Amino acid sequence: MPRKSNNLDTALVQVYERDYAKGVRFYLHYSLSGEQVREPLKNIPLVPRKDRIAFREARLIAERTAAERMEEIRKGGLGLLNRHANVLITDWMNHCADKAEKHALSGGNRHTWARMLRHMAIILDQYKPNTTLGQIDKAYVHGLIDYLSHDYVHSRGKKLAPKTADKYYGCFRFALNEAKRDELIAVNPCELIASNEKIKVPESTVCYLTQEELHALINTPSKSERTRRVYLFMCFCGLRISDVKRLRWDDIECDGDVWRMRKVIQKTQKAVYLPINKTARQYMPERGESEYVFYNLPTEPAMNRALKTWAHNAGIAKKVTLHTARHTYGTLLTSKGVDVYTTAELMTHSNINMTKIYAKVTGERKREANDLLDDILNQ
Repeated sequence: MPRKSNNLDTALVQVYERDYAKGVRFYLHYSLSGEQVREPLKNIPLVPRKDRIAFREARLIAERTAAERMEEIRKGGLGLLNRHANVLITDWMNHCADKAEKHALSGGNRHTWARMLRHMAIILDQYKPNTTLGQIDKAYVHGLIDYLSHDYVHSRGKKLAPKTADKYYGCFRFALNEAKRDELIAVNPCELIASNEKIKVPESTVCYLTQEELHALINTPSKSERTRRVYLFMCFCGLRISDVKRLRWDDIECDGDVWRMRKVIQKTQKAVYLPINKTARQYMPERGESEYVFYNLPTEPAMNRALKTWAHNAGIAKKVTLHTARHTYGTLLTSKGVDVYTTAELMTHSNINMTKIYAKVTGERKREANDLLDDILNQ
Protein backbone atom coordinates (compact mmCIF):
# COMPACT_ATOMS: atom_id res chain seq x y z
CA MET A 1 0.00 0.00 0.00
CA PRO A 2 1.25 3.52 -0.73
CA ARG A 3 2.13 5.50 2.34
CA LYS A 4 2.00 9.26 2.77
CA SER A 5 4.10 11.64 4.81
CA ASN A 6 2.62 13.24 7.91
CA ASN A 7 4.91 16.26 7.71
CA LEU A 8 2.80 19.34 8.55
CA ASP A 9 4.89 21.53 6.22
CA THR A 10 3.46 19.66 3.23
CA ALA A 11 -0.18 19.54 4.33
CA LEU A 12 -1.49 20.60 0.90
CA VAL A 13 0.97 18.52 -1.11
CA GLN A 14 1.35 15.01 0.24
CA VAL A 15 4.38 12.76 -0.29
CA TYR A 16 3.51 9.15 -1.05
CA GLU A 17 5.76 6.12 -1.30
CA ARG A 18 5.19 3.06 -3.43
CA ASP A 19 7.32 -0.07 -3.25
CA TYR A 20 8.58 -1.65 -6.47
CA ALA A 21 10.91 -4.59 -7.07
CA LYS A 22 13.95 -2.31 -7.43
CA GLY A 23 13.08 0.10 -4.64
CA VAL A 24 10.74 2.85 -3.50
CA ARG A 25 9.29 5.49 -5.84
CA PHE A 26 8.13 8.81 -4.36
CA TYR A 27 5.03 10.66 -5.57
CA LEU A 28 3.35 13.98 -4.84
CA HIS A 29 -0.42 14.06 -4.41
CA TYR A 30 -2.33 17.36 -4.61
CA SER A 31 -5.49 18.91 -6.00
CA LEU A 32 -5.33 21.06 -9.15
CA SER A 33 -8.47 22.81 -10.42
CA GLY A 34 -10.61 20.35 -8.50
CA GLU A 35 -8.81 17.34 -9.97
CA GLN A 36 -6.57 15.00 -7.99
CA VAL A 37 -3.04 14.85 -9.37
CA ARG A 38 -0.39 12.22 -8.73
CA GLU A 39 3.02 13.47 -9.83
CA PRO A 40 5.88 10.92 -9.89
CA LEU A 41 9.21 12.32 -8.72
CA LYS A 42 11.32 10.80 -11.48
CA ASN A 43 14.32 12.92 -10.54
CA ILE A 44 14.65 10.77 -7.41
CA PRO A 45 16.06 7.32 -8.32
CA LEU A 46 14.50 4.16 -6.92
CA VAL A 47 16.08 3.39 -3.55
CA PRO A 48 15.81 0.17 -1.51
CA ARG A 49 13.97 0.71 1.75
CA LYS A 50 16.65 -1.36 3.52
CA ASP A 51 19.31 1.20 2.58
CA ARG A 52 18.33 3.55 5.38
CA ILE A 53 20.80 6.33 4.56
CA ALA A 54 19.90 6.50 0.87
CA PHE A 55 16.20 6.17 1.66
CA ARG A 56 16.35 9.00 4.21
CA GLU A 57 18.14 11.28 1.74
CA ALA A 58 15.62 10.49 -1.01
CA ARG A 59 12.73 11.18 1.33
CA LEU A 60 14.20 14.55 2.33
CA ILE A 61 14.43 15.51 -1.36
CA ALA A 62 10.79 14.49 -1.82
CA GLU A 63 9.74 16.58 1.20
CA ARG A 64 11.60 19.62 -0.11
CA THR A 65 10.00 19.17 -3.54
CA ALA A 66 6.57 18.99 -1.89
CA ALA A 67 7.24 22.22 -0.03
CA GLU A 68 8.32 23.92 -3.27
CA ARG A 69 5.22 22.67 -5.08
CA MET A 70 2.98 23.95 -2.29
CA GLU A 71 4.64 27.38 -2.51
CA GLU A 72 4.00 27.43 -6.25
CA ILE A 73 0.31 26.69 -5.62
CA ARG A 74 0.12 29.49 -3.06
CA LYS A 75 1.64 31.93 -5.57
CA GLY A 76 -1.15 31.38 -8.02
CA GLY A 77 -1.44 27.76 -9.02
CA LEU A 78 0.58 25.73 -11.45
CA GLY A 79 0.25 28.18 -14.30
CA LEU A 80 2.80 30.73 -15.48
CA LEU A 81 5.10 32.09 -12.81
CA ASN A 82 5.76 35.48 -14.35
CA ARG A 83 4.60 38.13 -16.79
CA HIS A 84 4.96 35.82 -19.83
CA ALA A 85 1.48 34.38 -19.20
CA ASN A 86 0.24 35.53 -22.61
CA VAL A 87 2.98 33.86 -24.69
CA LEU A 88 1.34 31.80 -27.44
CA ILE A 89 2.30 28.14 -27.50
CA THR A 90 2.95 28.43 -31.26
CA ASP A 91 5.41 31.30 -30.67
CA TRP A 92 7.09 29.26 -27.94
CA MET A 93 7.43 26.24 -30.24
CA ASN A 94 9.15 28.39 -32.87
CA HIS A 95 11.38 29.91 -30.17
CA CYS A 96 12.44 26.38 -29.13
CA ALA A 97 13.09 25.56 -32.78
CA ASP A 98 15.44 28.55 -33.04
CA LYS A 99 17.30 27.41 -29.91
CA ALA A 100 17.48 23.83 -31.17
CA GLU A 101 19.05 24.93 -34.45
CA LYS A 102 21.73 26.89 -32.60
CA HIS A 103 22.47 24.56 -29.70
CA ALA A 104 21.11 21.10 -30.65
CA LEU A 105 18.95 20.99 -27.50
CA SER A 106 17.45 17.61 -28.35
CA GLY A 107 20.82 15.86 -28.58
CA GLY A 108 20.09 14.65 -32.10
CA ASN A 109 20.08 16.16 -35.58
CA ARG A 110 19.32 19.78 -34.75
CA HIS A 111 17.92 20.71 -38.16
CA THR A 112 15.50 17.77 -38.21
CA TRP A 113 14.44 18.48 -34.63
CA ALA A 114 13.93 22.18 -35.35
CA ARG A 115 11.87 21.35 -38.44
CA MET A 116 9.60 19.08 -36.38
CA LEU A 117 9.17 21.75 -33.69
CA ARG A 118 8.10 24.28 -36.33
CA HIS A 119 5.70 21.79 -37.90
CA MET A 120 4.26 21.08 -34.45
CA ALA A 121 3.57 24.81 -34.07
CA ILE A 122 1.44 24.60 -37.25
CA ILE A 123 -0.40 21.55 -35.89
CA LEU A 124 -1.12 23.32 -32.58
CA ASP A 125 -2.47 26.36 -34.43
CA GLN A 126 -4.90 24.07 -36.26
CA TYR A 127 -5.82 22.20 -33.08
CA LYS A 128 -6.66 25.23 -30.90
CA PRO A 129 -5.48 28.57 -32.32
CA ASN A 130 -4.28 31.44 -30.11
CA THR A 131 -3.64 29.23 -27.07
CA THR A 132 -1.25 30.67 -24.49
CA LEU A 133 1.13 28.73 -22.28
CA GLY A 134 -1.00 29.62 -19.28
CA GLN A 135 -4.08 28.00 -20.84
CA ILE A 136 -2.47 24.59 -21.34
CA ASP A 137 -3.71 22.10 -18.78
CA LYS A 138 -4.32 18.37 -18.54
CA ALA A 139 -7.57 18.60 -20.56
CA TYR A 140 -5.74 20.45 -23.36
CA VAL A 141 -3.08 17.72 -23.51
CA HIS A 142 -5.72 14.96 -23.56
CA GLY A 143 -7.42 16.67 -26.48
CA LEU A 144 -4.11 17.11 -28.31
CA ILE A 145 -3.30 13.41 -27.97
CA ASP A 146 -6.70 12.55 -29.44
CA TYR A 147 -6.23 15.10 -32.25
CA LEU A 148 -2.81 13.75 -33.22
CA SER A 149 -4.03 10.15 -33.05
CA HIS A 150 -7.29 10.49 -34.99
CA ASP A 151 -8.04 13.89 -36.52
CA TYR A 152 -4.96 15.65 -37.86
CA VAL A 153 -4.42 15.22 -41.61
CA HIS A 154 -1.08 16.25 -43.10
CA SER A 155 -0.44 17.83 -46.49
CA ARG A 156 -0.57 14.47 -48.31
CA GLY A 157 -4.14 13.96 -47.17
CA LYS A 158 -3.33 11.14 -44.76
CA LYS A 159 -3.57 10.81 -41.01
CA LEU A 160 -0.44 10.42 -38.91
CA ALA A 161 0.97 6.99 -38.21
CA PRO A 162 1.08 6.27 -34.46
CA LYS A 163 4.88 6.49 -34.36
CA THR A 164 4.86 9.85 -36.17
CA ALA A 165 2.08 11.18 -33.93
CA ASP A 166 4.12 10.18 -30.90
CA LYS A 167 7.18 12.03 -32.27
CA TYR A 168 5.17 15.24 -32.66
CA TYR A 169 3.75 14.82 -29.18
CA GLY A 170 7.35 14.43 -27.99
CA CYS A 171 8.15 17.82 -29.57
CA PHE A 172 5.26 19.38 -27.66
CA ARG A 173 6.38 17.76 -24.40
CA PHE A 174 9.95 18.90 -25.00
CA ALA A 175 8.85 22.53 -25.54
CA LEU A 176 6.89 22.52 -22.29
CA ASN A 177 9.91 21.07 -20.47
CA GLU A 178 11.92 24.00 -21.82
CA ALA A 179 9.23 26.39 -20.52
CA LYS A 180 9.44 24.73 -17.12
CA ARG A 181 13.23 24.94 -17.16
CA ASP A 182 13.00 28.66 -17.97
CA GLU A 183 10.53 29.06 -15.06
CA LEU A 184 7.65 30.09 -17.30
CA ILE A 185 5.52 27.26 -15.94
CA ALA A 186 5.85 25.34 -12.72
CA VAL A 187 4.70 21.93 -13.98
CA ASN A 188 4.59 20.40 -17.44
CA PRO A 189 0.96 19.18 -17.84
CA CYS A 190 2.27 16.25 -19.89
CA GLU A 191 3.68 14.86 -16.64
CA LEU A 192 0.10 14.47 -15.39
CA ILE A 193 -0.87 12.11 -18.23
CA ALA A 194 -1.04 8.43 -17.25
CA SER A 195 0.76 5.83 -19.35
CA ASN A 196 -2.49 4.28 -20.60
CA GLU A 197 -3.65 7.71 -21.83
CA LYS A 198 -0.65 8.35 -24.08
CA ILE A 199 -0.38 7.64 -27.80
CA LYS A 200 -0.28 3.90 -28.43
CA VAL A 201 2.76 3.09 -30.55
CA PRO A 202 3.08 -0.44 -31.99
CA GLU A 203 6.15 -2.33 -30.85
CA SER A 204 9.14 -1.56 -33.03
CA THR A 205 10.70 -4.16 -35.28
CA VAL A 206 14.34 -4.02 -36.21
CA CYS A 207 15.91 -4.89 -39.53
CA TYR A 208 19.23 -6.66 -39.03
CA LEU A 209 21.49 -9.11 -40.81
CA THR A 210 21.91 -12.66 -39.60
CA GLN A 211 25.38 -14.17 -39.41
CA GLU A 212 24.72 -16.03 -42.66
CA GLU A 213 23.58 -12.83 -44.42
CA LEU A 214 26.57 -10.92 -43.05
CA HIS A 215 28.93 -13.60 -44.42
CA ALA A 216 27.17 -13.40 -47.81
CA LEU A 217 27.60 -9.63 -47.84
CA ILE A 218 31.29 -9.84 -46.92
CA ASN A 219 31.90 -12.35 -49.72
CA THR A 220 30.11 -10.21 -52.32
CA PRO A 221 32.04 -7.42 -54.10
CA SER A 222 30.74 -3.88 -53.72
CA LYS A 223 31.03 -1.07 -56.26
CA SER A 224 31.72 1.40 -53.42
CA GLU A 225 34.70 0.32 -51.32
CA ARG A 226 34.27 3.25 -48.92
CA THR A 227 30.64 2.29 -48.28
CA ARG A 228 31.68 -1.33 -47.79
CA ARG A 229 34.36 -0.46 -45.22
CA VAL A 230 32.12 1.93 -43.26
CA TYR A 231 29.17 -0.45 -43.17
CA LEU A 232 31.13 -3.50 -42.04
CA PHE A 233 33.01 -1.40 -39.46
CA MET A 234 29.62 -0.31 -38.06
CA CYS A 235 28.38 -3.92 -38.00
CA PHE A 236 31.21 -4.88 -35.64
CA CYS A 237 31.43 -1.77 -33.45
CA GLY A 238 27.83 -0.52 -33.24
CA LEU A 239 28.46 3.16 -33.99
CA ARG A 240 25.87 5.28 -35.76
CA ILE A 241 26.90 6.82 -39.07
CA SER A 242 26.90 10.26 -37.43
CA ASP A 243 29.44 9.00 -34.88
CA VAL A 244 31.56 7.36 -37.59
CA LYS A 245 31.78 10.64 -39.48
CA ARG A 246 33.03 12.42 -36.33
CA LEU A 247 35.50 9.69 -35.34
CA ARG A 248 39.05 11.10 -35.25
CA TRP A 249 42.36 9.29 -35.02
CA ASP A 250 42.97 11.19 -31.77
CA ASP A 251 39.86 9.47 -30.34
CA ILE A 252 41.51 6.05 -30.70
CA GLU A 253 43.86 4.62 -28.10
CA CYS A 254 46.02 1.53 -28.56
CA ASP A 255 47.70 -0.49 -25.84
CA GLY A 256 49.22 -3.56 -27.49
CA ASP A 257 46.34 -5.63 -28.82
CA VAL A 258 43.78 -3.62 -26.85
CA TRP A 259 42.14 -0.86 -28.87
CA ARG A 260 39.43 1.51 -27.73
CA MET A 261 37.75 4.67 -28.99
CA ARG A 262 36.48 7.73 -27.18
CA LYS A 263 32.89 8.72 -27.86
CA VAL A 264 31.03 11.75 -26.53
CA ILE A 265 27.36 11.12 -25.78
CA GLN A 266 25.45 13.98 -27.38
CA LYS A 267 22.68 14.12 -24.77
CA THR A 268 24.94 14.27 -21.70
CA GLN A 269 28.17 15.47 -23.34
CA LYS A 270 29.97 12.78 -21.32
CA ALA A 271 32.82 10.78 -22.81
CA VAL A 272 32.77 6.99 -22.81
CA TYR A 273 35.43 4.55 -24.03
CA LEU A 274 34.35 1.66 -26.22
CA PRO A 275 36.52 -1.32 -27.19
CA ILE A 276 37.32 -1.96 -30.85
CA ASN A 277 37.55 -5.66 -31.70
CA LYS A 278 39.91 -7.13 -34.29
CA THR A 279 37.14 -7.72 -36.82
CA ALA A 280 36.09 -4.06 -36.76
CA ARG A 281 39.71 -2.92 -36.98
CA GLN A 282 40.33 -4.75 -40.24
CA TYR A 283 37.83 -2.46 -41.96
CA MET A 284 39.50 0.73 -40.74
CA PRO A 285 41.59 2.53 -43.38
CA GLU A 286 45.27 3.28 -43.00
CA ARG A 287 45.99 6.55 -41.26
CA GLY A 288 46.48 9.36 -43.76
CA GLU A 289 46.71 13.13 -43.66
CA SER A 290 43.13 13.62 -42.49
CA GLU A 291 42.37 13.89 -38.77
CA TYR A 292 39.25 11.78 -39.36
CA VAL A 293 39.34 8.00 -39.59
CA PHE A 294 36.71 7.87 -42.34
CA TYR A 295 36.88 11.00 -44.49
CA ASN A 296 35.61 12.11 -47.88
CA LEU A 297 32.67 9.72 -47.59
CA PRO A 298 29.76 9.71 -50.05
CA THR A 299 26.50 11.26 -48.85
CA GLU A 300 24.24 9.07 -46.74
CA PRO A 301 21.62 8.70 -49.52
CA ALA A 302 24.41 7.64 -51.91
CA MET A 303 25.75 5.09 -49.42
CA ASN A 304 22.24 3.72 -48.84
CA ARG A 305 21.78 3.31 -52.60
CA ALA A 306 25.11 1.47 -52.79
CA LEU A 307 24.05 -0.75 -49.89
CA LYS A 308 20.78 -1.61 -51.62
CA THR A 309 22.60 -2.80 -54.74
CA TRP A 310 25.26 -4.62 -52.72
CA ALA A 311 22.67 -6.47 -50.62
CA HIS A 312 20.67 -7.39 -53.73
CA ASN A 313 23.78 -8.86 -55.36
CA ALA A 314 24.43 -10.85 -52.17
CA GLY A 315 20.95 -12.39 -52.35
CA ILE A 316 19.61 -10.48 -49.34
CA ALA A 317 15.95 -9.51 -49.71
CA LYS A 318 15.85 -7.19 -46.69
CA LYS A 319 15.86 -3.39 -46.92
CA VAL A 320 19.47 -2.81 -45.89
CA THR A 321 20.37 0.74 -44.81
CA LEU A 322 23.24 2.22 -42.84
CA HIS A 323 21.30 1.89 -39.58
CA THR A 324 20.82 -1.86 -40.03
CA ALA A 325 24.53 -2.16 -39.20
CA ARG A 326 23.86 -0.94 -35.65
CA HIS A 327 20.92 -3.34 -35.30
CA THR A 328 23.13 -6.14 -36.61
CA TYR A 329 25.76 -5.36 -33.98
CA GLY A 330 23.20 -5.46 -31.14
CA THR A 331 21.68 -8.69 -32.40
CA LEU A 332 25.09 -10.35 -32.83
CA LEU A 333 26.01 -9.50 -29.23
CA THR A 334 22.85 -10.96 -27.72
CA SER A 335 23.01 -14.03 -29.99
CA LYS A 336 26.51 -14.71 -28.60
CA GLY A 337 25.14 -14.69 -25.06
CA VAL A 338 26.12 -11.15 -24.05
CA ASP A 339 23.74 -9.95 -21.33
CA VAL A 340 21.41 -7.04 -22.03
CA TYR A 341 23.14 -4.67 -19.59
CA THR A 342 26.56 -5.12 -21.19
CA THR A 343 24.99 -4.74 -24.63
CA ALA A 344 23.36 -1.49 -23.49
CA GLU A 345 26.74 -0.14 -22.33
CA LEU A 346 28.47 -1.10 -25.57
CA MET A 347 25.71 0.57 -27.59
CA THR A 348 25.57 3.58 -25.21
CA HIS A 349 21.83 3.21 -24.72
CA SER A 350 20.41 5.56 -22.10
CA ASN A 351 17.38 3.31 -21.58
CA ILE A 352 17.66 -0.45 -21.10
CA ASN A 353 14.31 -0.91 -22.88
CA MET A 354 16.02 0.14 -26.12
CA THR A 355 18.36 -2.82 -25.77
CA LYS A 356 15.76 -5.42 -24.80
CA ILE A 357 14.45 -5.47 -28.35
CA TYR A 358 17.65 -7.27 -29.45
CA ALA A 359 17.23 -9.86 -26.72
CA LYS A 360 13.68 -10.44 -27.93
CA VAL A 361 14.84 -10.88 -31.51
CA THR A 362 17.39 -13.52 -30.57
CA GLY A 363 14.87 -15.14 -28.22
CA GLU A 364 12.44 -15.59 -31.11
CA ARG A 365 15.20 -17.18 -33.22
CA LYS A 366 16.00 -19.60 -30.39
CA ARG A 367 12.35 -20.61 -30.17
CA GLU A 368 12.17 -21.12 -33.93
CA ALA A 369 15.27 -23.31 -33.81
CA ASN A 370 13.87 -25.28 -30.89
CA ASP A 371 10.54 -25.79 -32.66
CA LEU A 372 12.36 -27.66 -35.44
CA LEU A 373 12.58 -30.62 -33.03
CA ASP A 374 8.78 -30.90 -32.67
CA ASP A 375 8.38 -33.20 -35.68
CA ILE A 376 11.49 -35.29 -35.19
CA LEU A 377 9.60 -38.28 -33.79
CA ASN A 378 7.09 -38.16 -36.64
CA GLN A 379 9.70 -38.54 -39.36
